[in-house]
Amino acid sequence: MKHWLLLLLVPTLIFLSGCGGGSVSSGGGEVTHFSVGGPTYIPYGTSFNFTVTALDAANNTVPSFSGTVHFTSTDPNAQLPTDAMLTSGTKIFSATIASAGNQMITATEAANASIAGSSNSIKVGAVAGTYPVEAFGAKGDGHTDDTAAIQSAINAAKASGGGSVFFSVARYFTTGSFVVPTGVILCGAVVGPFDVFGVNPAATTIAPTLLVTNTSRPFLTLSGEGAGVTDLLFHYPNQVSTGAAAPKVYPYTIVEISTAAKVVRSTATNAYNFLDIELGRVLARDLYIGAFNIGVYIDHTYDFVILNNLHNGVFWDEVENASYPTAIDTWVLNHGTALVVNQMDALVMHDFFAYSRFVGINLTESPDLSAPGIRTVWGTGSDIDLESVQYGIVADATNSPGVEFTSVQMTAAPGIGQAAVQLKAGGTSPPNVLINGGSVRGSWALGAFPAPQAGNLTHVNIIGSDLP
Repeated sequence: MKHWLLLLLVPTLIFLSGCGGGSVSSGGGEVTHFSVGGPTYIPYGTSFNFTVTALDAANNTVPSFSGTVHFTSTDPNAQLPTDAMLTSGTKIFSATIASAGNQMITATEAANASIAGSSNSIKVGAVAGTYPVEAFGAKGDGHTDDTAAIQSAINAAKASGGGSVFFSVARYFTTGSFVVPTGVILCGAVVGPFDVFGVNPAATTIAPTLLVTNTSRPFLTLSGEGAGVTDLLFHYPNQVSTGAAAPKVYPYTIVEISTAAKVVRSTATNAYNFLDIELGRVLARDLYIGAFNIGVYIDHTYDFVILNNLHNGVFWDEVENASYPTAIDTWVLNHGTALVVNQMDALVMHDFFAYSRFVGINLTESPDLSAPGIRTVWGTGSDIDLESVQYGIVADATNSPGVEFTSVQMTAAPGIGQAAVQLKAGGTSPPNVLINGGSVRGSWALGAFPAPQAGNLTHVNIIGSDLP
């Protein structure tokens, strides 16, 4: 009799197992929660892996789970994975926690919040020599004034002899300005420069963002040897919209008055003037510069300045997703200059792009009559693209070695192009400019290369001029 009952029960158990009522190890169990496995300690701002597994009530893995997992963290500035499905009931993800302290990551099924699980408490410690602005009280919420907190982090880094003042992926509203001392770097949590197309940085967080409102002095002054800025986005929330006839005037976003300073991998969306270099042996590299009036200004430098991969674009249009040209673009086409070079030794420039400017590059002499020595420039540049400009290169003074450019492409602004290269009189040292290789396109009212008013202009191997 017992054997007969067993024969009846076995097919039934097999059937129930196939419907989820049998052994969980076969993959048919009902998911009741997630396990979230991660490290017990990490330095903040460091990417790490963690594992999410779908479990039943007996803590067995359920390989058949097909729901979507959503992630949250006790750190509001954490960089978390996007919603995703598990593979065979488990999957490895990566995240970055930006705030020091004890933090957790929680995984929740998107369609059923009762299925969830949290990691153990992850101790997030500071990297030696790094000073997170949140640790000094910064909120990064886009409206609380974080000036005092940022200044406190800078002071702490200075007191220890230097270090990194660390900004999470957040929006730091400021009303003041900052002096960056010797050995202190202001750095973001993720690598820039940043794409701002269709995004208002004042309202949406896409990068470590500094919202600038101060109108009385430069926002950042790099005053000590080795001071620097990297991986930050600068935005002016009170700047005019693209429909305005003229921009609001602000001081320079960054002024460099120290040697061995650097500004790298950063973006400015709607500055008036962006970068003023006032001392040599500095580096500006991998920058997206949206500045209405002047992108980069160089003066009082007695050593090399390296400009590498600078993109001067109409990022204000991208923020508002506006069609070019807007009213503000018209102002820039009649006033804006991507690069102004005054007193400077050994300019070294590569991969320089400017779009929609009155002048692409202006080579002139320092307006400071008290500046010692020759108040003009000499140097080299290569791979230069000046698009939709009234004047590509204008020079009224250079040092005797002159300036040599190779591989230069210049395109006239439709209907208002004046000259690809124009040498003017009036400088104390007549300009000497060589253009070797490149192209000129569009219509130039004065001709692509009008006869110099002073100095010497040599252009060879230019498509559209020397070459067909």
